[in-house]
Amino acid sequence: MKVHELKDNKIILGALFGDEGKGVCVHSLCKKALDEGKRPLVVRFCGGPQAAHTVDYNGIRHIFSSFGSGTLLNVPTLYKNTALIDPICIINEYNILKTKGITPKFNVSAAKIITPYDVEFCRQDKKTLNNGTCGKGVYAALVRSEKEKCFTLNDNPQEILDSAIKYYNTTHCKEFDELFLSAFQEVKNLNSSLTINDFDTIVYEGTQGLLLDADLGFQPFVTATNTGLQTFKENELKNADVYLVMRTYLTRHGNGYTPQQVENYNLNDESESNVYNDFQGDFKRGAFDFDLLNEAFNRHELKKYKNVNFKIFLTHLDTIEKNGRFVYLKNKILHEVIFKDLEQLSEIFSKGTTLQVCSFLV
Repeated sequence: MKVHELKDNKIILGALFGDEGKGVCVHSLCKKALDEGKRPLVVRFCGGPQAAHTVDYNGIRHIFSSFGSGTLLNVPTLYKNTALIDPICIINEYNILKTKGITPKFNVSAAKIITPYDVEFCRQDKKTLNNGTCGKGVYAALVRSEKEKCFTLNDNPQEILDSAIKYYNTTHCKEFDELFLSAFQEVKNLNSSLTINDFDTIVYEGTQGLLLDADLGFQPFVTATNTGLQTFKENELKNADVYLVMRTYLTRHGNGYTPQQVENYNLNDESESNVYNDFQGDFKRGAFDFDLLNEAFNRHELKKYKNVNFKIFLTHLDTIEKNGRFVYLKNKILHEVIFKDLEQLSEIFSKGTTLQVCSFLV
């Protein structure tokens, strides 16, 4: 089966600043495909281990970083050459999943390699820290790969380390090297030969959001890779369902935009997996912003993609139900409506977005 013959391509994008619920969307699409007797595959096409996609299933809760969010359903993960991996992160997460009774299957041969020296640079460089980082080395590794040789799992791990040492003009750290070399070999041993051609439902899992895109986001507070549709080929986009994932309220983790605060509007979530960390600071919440959403759509020129089906995937509906109202910004004015039902919410989103959306899901 050739890629251009596939008719069930699904692309999951974070609509704003990330942390919208992409993991839940990916998991639900994989579950639906399996229930229909199909063979789903999750493809990571951007970013790296800075992903934090939370999924709860059959009593298991896991925050996916290096593996696709269909893993609890035993759906394999494949990486494109536009994404990055850290072998140490993969093995750490692999072992955690094993303790939960899950044995992930994956192919990461095409991904760019992150070394401990990339991670260390991101955590120490003042400019990187100011612009925003998750402390996972993604930005540094991507820049290094573009300026020097781009390394993958097919290269010699010692050569990768030596190249990174030379690039950062530093010295070898025995602990870093041993961790990396061991993990690299383990990943290579576990890595499978699966390809897209072995599956009939391809779920492309994005990381972060449209407004964090390296080229189209709010500079300089952006991620290192493209988070939209730019890197997809025409045959991957044809007839694809593109899921624009967003919460019922706005969030921002890291430097940059601060959401509009609303008095007496409870946006705390007991199951929230985003918490304060030394690199991103506090997890900020505020009113949903249609102006910002449409800015993301306009920056990415989503209207020009005529051969895809755009769908809104809305998460955290329980927040509106808990508050009994939906508060949002539109035309720079704060609006408030008493929440009635999904039909009312669907109408608000249909009128609030500049993009033609074919369906609304929660």
